[in-house]
Amino acid sequence: MVSDQKVIVRLSSETVGVLRALVDDGEFHSLSDAVRTVLDGYASERLAQGVRPAPEHGDDALSIEDLTIDGSSLDSAVRSAARDYVRQRSNQGDRPWEM
Repeated sequence: MVSDQKVIVRLSSETVGVLRALVDDGEFHSLSDAVRTVLDGYASERLAQGVRPAPEHGDDALSIEDLTIDGSSLDSAVRSAARDYVRQRSNQGDRPWEM
């Protein structure tokens, strides 16, 4: 099921003037229809050129494992980063666990 989303867009006064003229000429029912039609056309053109849309949150969302370098769990990634940090600080003569 396709759901509409509200987006706020800033346009130059010249662009708004052109869109209002198209509405006044009866080509579109409203500014919203004009903007939606133009943007939908541009997006369809880009899809035809092979541009992939960004995944929406939900079923297509990335898992934490997708964000780690080797596909490890988040726990493993945090442990590894903490271990590397402690090693680096220890090599500098600091004691990161003391304040």
